[in-house]
Amino acid sequence: MKICPRCEKETLEDEQVLNSLSRRGDVYICNPCGDEEALIDSGNMAPNEIEIAFSAKLQSEPDLP
Repeated sequence: MKICPRCEKETLEDEQVLNSLSRRGDVYICNPCGDEEALIDSGNMAPNEIEIAFSAKLQSEPDLP
């Protein structure tokens, strides 16, 4: 069982295509996080602590699983 690298709370589906592909990097995240990234990009939601931390994590660890 894999944990979402963005929120570190939700579990990812075993079949990758059932998860969301992050808009921040080439990594799969849970569907609630995918929805949140879409809302942030559309301007309907301000970036939160999870978004900021995940973006920083991707910059320092670009090869996340």
